[in-house]
Amino acid sequence: MLGDEAFRLAKEAKDIAADHIPAYNEEQVRLVTQETRYLWTRIEEMIASLNTAVANQQRSGSSQTQLGSSQPHGTPGQQQPSQSQAANTQQSAAQAEIENTNAQTALYFLTLNRNKRCLLAYHHRRAQFLRSLLWTLHLASSMIPASLSLRLSPEEQNYARDYARLNSNYRDAVENQLCPSDSLNWAADGELPPRDLFIEVRVVKDCGEIVTENGVVNLQAGTQHYLHRSDVEHLVTIGYLEHINPS
Repeated sequence: MLGDEAFRLAKEAKDIAADHIPAYNEEQVRLVTQETRYLWTRIEEMIASLNTAVANQQRSGSSQTQLGSSQPHGTPGQQQPSQSQAANTQQSAAQAEIENTNAQTALYFLTLNRNKRCLLAYHHRRAQFLRSLLWTLHLASSMIPASLSLRLSPEEQNYARDYARLNSNYRDAVENQLCPSDSLNWAADGELPPRDLFIEVRVVKDCGEIVTENGVVNLQAGTQHYLHRSDVEHLVTIGYLEHINPS
């Protein structure tokens, strides 16, 4: 039925959560786009047909008026009533056809707009997820996990890189003007500061060696460490580390 493909796409958009994004459904997007283009083509055809039907109806009404004025009045047994009745029947059929075409055009137009809204909602939700993820990664698009990157379309991967680059440039420009001797943590929670500067974490996935304020730390799966929060908070966010007894 009309709009079913867009409904499925909208349900997928609803499944996107703060910590999960499904693979980009290129096939479903293609089906919705294809249906939308078909609807637009049919709308153009019906509008052209509607204009023709209205013009024919106007000509038919004009012909009927001329026929009525040319017939002698008060002459019994003539064919004037039957001709008038046939003309009225034809005009009623034409009017019914116009109304049906109007209703079908309205249905197609509303479905087309609904498809477009579903497409926009689907891509908007995915863009929201990417923006939130990039800020938790301190705008380091190269740190997006490979398993997640595989679920993104090529356009979304380009969007993530461009978004991170533009915001990094803006952040650097602001920091150079406001606090040239220090840096701002743009990804930090602006409502409440963290209670502890150091946190205890358990390594869920191998991270290899990372450079911290206190030196190099080897984060192997299964090991536990007591580290500075700012050094590992982004790894906790993406699931590589687990915060033990988080505050």
